[in-house]
Amino acid sequence: MSEKIKILFCGDVEGKFDTLFKRVKTIHEKSGPFDQLLCVSNFFGINNKEFIPYKLGEKKAPIPTYILGPNKEDQLKEYPEDESQFEICHNIYYLGKRGIYSDSKGLKIAYVSGIANTAKSEPWTYNEKDISDLCDISLRGNPSFRGVDVLLTSQWPDGVIHENKVNLTINMPTNLLSFLCMKLRPRYIISGLEGVYYERPPFRCPSNDNDSTLETVTRFIGLARVGNPNKDKWIYALNVTPLDKMKIAELIQKTTDETPCPFDLRELEAKLFKDGAKRKSSQPNQYFYDMNASMDDHNKKQKFKKQKVEFDQSKCWFCLASPTVEKHLVITVGNCCYLTLAKGGIVEEHFLICPMEHFQSSLACTEDIRKEMGEFKEALRNFYARKGQVPVFSERNYKTSHMQLQVVPIPEKAARELKDIFLEESEAQGFRLETLESHNRLDQVIPPKTPFFTVELPDGQVLYSKIQTSMNFPLSFAREVLASGPILNMPNRVEYKDCILTRSEEEELVNRIRTDFEPFDFTL
Repeated sequence: MSEKIKILFCGDVEGKFDTLFKRVKTIHEKSGPFDQLLCVSNFFGINNKEFIPYKLGEKKAPIPTYILGPNKEDQLKEYPEDESQFEICHNIYYLGKRGIYSDSKGLKIAYVSGIANTAKSEPWTYNEKDISDLCDISLRGNPSFRGVDVLLTSQWPDGVIHENKVNLTINMPTNLLSFLCMKLRPRYIISGLEGVYYERPPFRCPSNDNDSTLETVTRFIGLARVGNPNKDKWIYALNVTPLDKMKIAELIQKTTDETPCPFDLRELEAKLFKDGAKRKSSQPNQYFYDMNASMDDHNKKQKFKKQKVEFDQSKCWFCLASPTVEKHLVITVGNCCYLTLAKGGIVEEHFLICPMEHFQSSLACTEDIRKEMGEFKEALRNFYARKGQVPVFSERNYKTSHMQLQVVPIPEKAARELKDIFLEESEAQGFRLETLESHNRLDQVIPPKTPFFTVELPDGQVLYSKIQTSMNFPLSFAREVLASGPILNMPNRVEYKDCILTRSEEEELVNRIRTDFEPFDFTL
């Protein structure tokens, strides 16, 4: 059975951060654990004094919290000036103006921040081009597109209300979101801003030929304001299997309360795009979540040219199918990962665990890859134990294009002070390692596409650091620590170039290790 993901959603917070996080903590402890909290509409309000302790680190959001962007000009000051600085404070992240966010479990979330304004483009507004670009990002080159799991918006799609069963307080629905719903076919649309709770009967968004028999069901949920006096529902929990992991039969299964689709795609296209076609636009590069970039026409052309440059997998040193891979170093190959000797290793049995296909980091890898990596790790623990050694696993997702998990064995007795040495050395080199709490996963503290370093100690504790773009992170940090006196006492092995063997020496060593590793090799 596919793993379900538990998520919380909330409506406009408007500065009531203590009320929000107290409630989230209670739900998380009683009914969780929940993977994340997604906030729509106005996260910040007129008075944001309650947020100061969160910024200072005196209080913390109980689970990773992702928020939409501003809906008003006066909210801009609460957001980072540079949108690449997506982390507002510990456990609270700004998604961006518009984009697609896929978490490590495969949940696909589309989002649009701000208020529709077709006449003028502002940091707190979006227009037809923003919606067109988001559709292109989702659909282009994806002929088997099924839809997205969730669409987050502040405004409501125009026409979504069924049989006039709710009175809006702000009355700001927009056809742009109705069009987006038809194109992205979300299973859930979560919106706020209107200050009322409303859950619409489900409907299906048909394709261009008006066939809805193979389409997923869409459910709209409007959430009220946090702590509202009417006690309307402002927090909502979902337990959902990612769409891409569900069988077609499950997706197209009829529900008893389905209603006709409230939107007409052709009418919307004619109304929104006067020339009868969607605007064509370049696809800006995405650093984190945000797909938006404001630029003049000249910069647009430059950006479009950059987008054409694609990664050449044939030249990757670690993609197993690449001709540049030194296959004579490979120890064994699994279904989706392989174990290879590190070139210029600190010790003879210094290995790398790598995915066969191209993935940037462990957070970008599939569940199958992470599972098999876990099997390799357990096999190596047993392999090293024959000599009274324990493994140290480290990963640097910074200035490298293909995920590599470094594996270095150290004497068991040297592991006692290993954590303190890593922490002290990180401070000495100008950054801070944090301990991953036992109830958290790495993807819950490190957002996607964030550079990071992580090390797993022999006792299972994980230390991590998010690498800032302005930081001059030491590329050989883990190697320097492990080669130091208290651990391996091999100061002459810090630089890998000084440790490279000849081709014949490497082949001889690999043949010997393959024989030694065979009793522990689960791939055979």
